[in-house]
Formats: sequence, C-alpha cells, structure tokens
Amino acid sequence: MKRAPAKKKAMTISDSALMRAGQRPIEPQRRRLELPRLPPGVLPKGAKMAMDDGANSAFGWSNAMAGGIGCGLYFPGYPYLAELAQRAEYRSPVETIAEEMTRNWLKFTGTSGDKQLAEKIKLLEQDMTDFGIQDKFRRATELDGYFGMAKLFVRLKNDEAARDTPLILDSKTIPRGSLMGFKVIEAMWVTPNVWNAVDPTADDFYRPTMWYVLGKPTHSSRLINFVSREVPDLLKPSYNFGGISLSQMMEGYVNQWLRTKNSVADLIHNFSIIALSTDMQALLAADEGGKDLFARVEMFIKNRDNKGLMTLNKDSEELTQIAVPLGTLDALQAQAQEHMSAVSRLPLVKAFGITPSGLNASSEEEIIVFYDHIHARQEIQYGANARTVLQILQLNRFGEIDPAIGIEFTPLRELDGEALGRVRKGDAELAATLIQNGVIAPEEERQRLADDPNSGYNNLVVEDVPDPPEDPTDQETQGGDGDED
Repeated sequence: MKRAPAKKKAMTISDSALMRAGQRPIEPQRRRLELPRLPPGVLPKGAKMAMDDGANSAFGWSNAMAGGIGCGLYFPGYPYLAELAQRAEYRSPVETIAEEMTRNWLKFTGTSGDKQLAEKIKLLEQDMTDFGIQDKFRRATELDGYFGMAKLFVRLKNDEAARDTPLILDSKTIPRGSLMGFKVIEAMWVTPNVWNAVDPTADDFYRPTMWYVLGKPTHSSRLINFVSREVPDLLKPSYNFGGISLSQMMEGYVNQWLRTKNSVADLIHNFSIIALSTDMQALLAADEGGKDLFARVEMFIKNRDNKGLMTLNKDSEELTQIAVPLGTLDALQAQAQEHMSAVSRLPLVKAFGITPSGLNASSEEEIIVFYDHIHARQEIQYGANARTVLQILQLNRFGEIDPAIGIEFTPLRELDGEALGRVRKGDAELAATLIQNGVIAPEEERQRLADDPNSGYNNLVVEDVPDPPEDPTDQETQGGDGDED
C-alpha cells in the first residue's frame, strides 16, 4: 500500500532562519495571515480577539524579523518597525511629511462680519494652542509613518468608568469644562476587541467598535484614528487593524540604497590594486612553508606609500597598478537615493537636502507639486479628525456646537517678496475702484483686510473709518476763485 504524500507545511516567520543560513528565499505571498502578537498586558489575560482562531503567532511581538531581511508582503511586527525608525533613511521622510502636514496647519471659517462668531473663533484658536492640537496631530502623523497607525485619546474628567461606552458629541456627555486634553497613543499599546465581520453593508464592517488600551476596554469613538494607508479587509486583522507604514513601503528601496552606498564606499577605498609579478616558484622552492614569499609581500606592504622605496628584481619581478574607473559612481549612487524619494513622494531637496545640478536646474516645480499633494492629504487624513476635535472643543468651551464655524487647511504655497507686493497692489487698486463706483463701502474693504491674516492690517478696527483725504485740485480751484474776488 502506497503511503499518502505528506502535506506541505505552511511557511511562517520562523523560516527566516533559512534565509540567514543561505537557503532559498521565502516567497512572501505564501505566508499565512494570522493575528499579531502584542506586548504583554495589551490584551487582558484570558481574553481573545474577536474571530481569533487561537493561532496567535506569526506576525509581531515575539517573532519580529531579527536580522533585517525585509518586510515583504506581510506585517513584520511593531518591534521591527521601531528598529527601522532609528535609521535616518526612514526617519527623515516621516518627520518631513509630518512637519509639512502641520506647518501652515488650519484656520477657522465663519460668517464675515459676525462679531459674536469672531469672538468664538478667537477662543477656539486659543484652545487649539492650549491643548497642543497641532503638535499632537504632527506626532500622530509621525507614528502613522513608522507603524501604520496612531490613536488620539480624548481625556475627560471622571471618564474611567465610561471608557467602554460611546462618546456622543453632545453637551450631556461632554459638559462645559470637562475636557482634560488629548493623548497620542502608539499602535503597539492597542488592539481591537470586537468588529463586524458578517455584514459588508454595515458601517462598522471590519471597523472595530471596541479596543483594548493596555488591557482597558475603550470604545472606538474615544480614540481618534490616524491611518493614512489602509490595507484591504482581508489583511486588516493581521495588521492589528492599522495600515501599511511608510517605513515598510520604503524598506526595499532603502536596502538597495544602503547596499549601493556601501559598495561605492568599498570601491573608492580599494579602487587601486597593486599587483607584484614575481617568481613564486623560486620563492616557494627555497622555503616549503612559503615563509620567504610572505616575507616578501609583507615588506612590500610596509613600504607602500609615497615616501617608501620599493626595490624590485628587474629580471624576475614586475609591478603593476590596476585602477577601477570611478566616473559613473556618483550617478549610480544618486539614482539609488532618488528611488527612496520616489516612494515617499518627497522632492530631493525636502527629503535629503540635495539640490538639482546642471544648467537652469530648479526644484521649484517639484516643490509646487509636493505642496499640492500635501494639501490634498491634509483633507484626506485630517479632515474628519480635525472636525471631531473642533466639535469637542466647542462643547467644552460653549456647551454647544455652532454649525457656522468650520475649518479649512491653509495651502503651503506662500507668496513673498515681489510676487506678494504685486498681489497686494492689485487688490488695493481693485478695492479703490469698487469703492469709488459705489459697489462696496470702505467698511467692507476694511473688514476684508482685517479678516486676512496676511494683509498686514489684520488688527484694523473696522468701524473706525478715517475721513477721506482732501482733493488738492479742489483746494487750488477754491484758492483761484478767492483771488478773482
């Protein structure tokens, strides 16, 4: 009776030992998708994640990719991603994007000319500063770049007993003065408890409604979510319901860059090889152990510099220098560096401080495209989260939400110098024409200047309109009539 063939065992992350032992590389698409293993205490003792099959291994805490063979098409674990965050090649793009996303930040919008609304906006702007919202959004963006997810926890007075209940944006759940602040939480300290994996038409399908924050059940409405690169539903459990980090996306390109950089450095260090042609047979015959040959080589190495003198046997020895051409190494190294920049969509001058070279070379167009990309990402990543924070601040400050107050993100492109002067001159001439023709009143133009933070006149008192200057032609006419009398 023939024996049935053994069933092939699915590969796991532990097979990384084969890679280090020189065996054939593992194909990432053949890996099992399993729940991540997290630090002790994140998941309460005895508790299981929803849909957990008990095979809590493979992707994370204890089986991180030690040795750095690469992320591939699977979640490598938070410890390994934390190790990557120590390298400048990963850290610089993440920090640059986070800084640019929050540099010009946002501004409040409302009905122009409404004094009461303007006072509310000033108070909310102060609350934004007092609670450090801009800095917390920047930090959350950095963690999203390193780990693929970050959480912003809403801290309220006496909310310990209510953390597992929904946070409804209402004055009954967020009374005036109840906001303690916001806390940024790294992805490795949270894990989902319950999610809907049954009804794809539901809003909470593969969106956890309850999380554990270091063992404490917390409703998802109390955790403002930062995930800029979501994965398909099939992969969400294995990614701890986070997303793909920028570090993971860049790793293949960074590894190629590091390999190229080291190869270029080694080549420059050893670009010139000295070859000594000698009668090795004679040297070896004189001494069976080869001592004379090695003594000859050692003498050659010790005297190898510009001040040394090398003596050769003109009949049996010849000295040759073999040099490797270095003319194209800079282009090869620059190309490997550009590939890293392509993944993060950062211009070279922003990512690495490298300016383009050559006749009429400029980074201006690349900077404009980058600023447009960042401005679009601000609305996609920050829009819903910033509006939620705005509503919480309004409830904490006023006890109600004013729908007339909104937000918009300030474009990163700023006019300066001559270009800004031309724009201001054009605006002034247009305003003067509209006022003279009776289209608008002087108070309306003063209001526009006061509302524009870049006008240079944003401290104007709108109602205090100065008297118009006297027309010199009228004075001359009046003076002439007086002489005739």
